Amino acid sequence: MGLPFMPVHGLHGTDYEKIRRDFVKVRDPYSGKEIPVVPAIRPDYCLIHGAKADRQGNLVIFGTEAHRVAALASDVVIATVEEVVDDEDFVAKRGQTFLSALHVDYVVPSPQGAHPGLCPGYYPVDEEHIKIYVNQSKTPDNFMDYINKFVTSLSEEEYRENVSGRFVESALP
Repeated sequence: MGLPFMPVHGLHGTDYEKIRRDFVKVRDPYSGKEIPVVPAIRPDYCLIHGAKADRQGNLVIFGTEAHRVAALASDVVIATVEEVVDDEDFVAKRGQTFLSALHVDYVVPSPQGAHPGLCPGYYPVDEEHIKIYVNQSKTPDNFMDYINKFVTSLSEEEYRENVSGRFVESALP
């Protein structure tokens, strides 16, 4: 949106006004009442995973409008996608969100890139792998074991072949 701040009625009278010095009040030019405003969030990067992109970098993504808003607010948008498709195959369907190439800096083809999360129309959530992740994340040492086993010791191709690919193949009808 390009706004330097956003009015937020819900903050009025809350403790946020006491602890967040960057939340200030301004006079509403229409009602004359004071209204709390918060500074804009401007992330350096937004990394999102989408279903597909066309060759110009337009995206079809899943999820809420918040994904699109995060991309629009960021300086650099990097999108991983299940596939890059020809223009005639690039159509957003119901429940999908379109994001223009004007707001996308990089597109990286990454089949199964949302694993162990879902990518609707491609594969569901890998609940068993999520359980492994949650259990391994309880202590720093166990988390490092998880990272070593599933992230640093495998190439992307090995991960697809041995972890996500096996799940996706077994999950498809």
